[in-house]
Amino acid sequence: MNHNQASLAISFCCLLMLCLCLPQAAPGEWQDHQIRQGDGHGGWVDRPAQRQVLKHPDANHTIPFGLASMDNGELVILCSREKTDAKGRSVQAVIAFSKDGGATWSDFMSVPGTTDRPMLLTDLGQGRLSFLAPRRFFSSDYGRTWPEAVDHPLTKGGTSFGVEGNAWVDRDEQGRAKAILEVGWHYAPGKVHPKDDATGQFRRSLDGGKTWIDEVTPPQWKYSVEHQGKKWPRGVSEGAIARAANGDLVAALRTDMPPKYFDGPHDDSLEGTAISISKDDGKTWTEMQFLFEAGRHHANLQRLPNGDLVCTLVVRDDIQTGKRAEGQLTSRRRGCDALVSRDHGETWNLDRRYELDGFDYLREDGYWVDGKVGHVGAVALPDGQMLCTYGDYQRGAALVKWKPDVAPAGLKSQR
Repeated sequence: MNHNQASLAISFCCLLMLCLCLPQAAPGEWQDHQIRQGDGHGGWVDRPAQRQVLKHPDANHTIPFGLASMDNGELVILCSREKTDAKGRSVQAVIAFSKDGGATWSDFMSVPGTTDRPMLLTDLGQGRLSFLAPRRFFSSDYGRTWPEAVDHPLTKGGTSFGVEGNAWVDRDEQGRAKAILEVGWHYAPGKVHPKDDATGQFRRSLDGGKTWIDEVTPPQWKYSVEHQGKKWPRGVSEGAIARAANGDLVAALRTDMPPKYFDGPHDDSLEGTAISISKDDGKTWTEMQFLFEAGRHHANLQRLPNGDLVCTLVVRDDIQTGKRAEGQLTSRRRGCDALVSRDHGETWNLDRRYELDGFDYLREDGYWVDGKVGHVGAVALPDGQMLCTYGDYQRGAALVKWKPDVAPAGLKSQR
């Protein structure tokens, strides 16, 4: 190798090292994808969709916790960048933007000051965004900078107000937030997760999320389950909320683990999902309608332009739906599902459930519980499509763009 060749080789190596050290753009190439929809008769229909996976270049796990569509035409995704090395485990909120409906994405950008998983990304209109990690962070420039953070207020009783899912924003004619509605939870003193019952609450903010009013602890969000001659108190934790087209508030709530699972290997992947509705703007709530007793949760609720509601769920344990008998069957499938309601949340298309994405997984110890999957985000697009994301712990933030197309199922769930 002559002197010029050696210099060229050294320059190439330096350029390669520089490229490897620079932040990498989130890969944003749609791949053709098929989702499955129940046909209402026990079979399935394949439907076309698009899929891609985003991963932070310097992370062991890139876990999504929120999607939003902003009034400047951009989409924003909020993720947790999680890395474990010799120094321990580090967590930081990272954010990326798309100008073309999710086809391509900007580099992930870290949000300074965050050391916890970011929850409840909320678009407040005209460039203002917020999320919690665990303080509430604010941006006024469409997520480019986050100079403001405030403590997340405690409940009236002085307890914490945990959140995950999505809020609902009532807007004025200019698209600005008039009110933010949230569902959260806490554990009473001495009670611990997951065997004890969580306490779910609803509240509202009229000042962009800094102070909160109208706190309600619905008694309908508590219930009991009998197991081996004992009645176990159960409750709800995280929740998603949406205002239906008829004005009702619809909440998708994460229900506590059924006590029948306490006797064997278990974790909170065995918690479920139920629906509760308020017809008086959050003052009172209906008895819960159980969609899934266990295995599907982390709900996100969105309202489509035609008024339909879409509930996106993570699948940690593929337990059969609508049954409470012992010995339920489960598969190795983990992933992300969706349900549609065409009557303002009163009924859901359980027999026309969508399987948006999935993979087979079994723990190394052979136990069927748990799975390397968790957390979701979703946004309803103006053209009637849905963009949903969930955390595939082995690969990154998986995104699926799809079009709901479901006839009324006429089937109410059974608890």
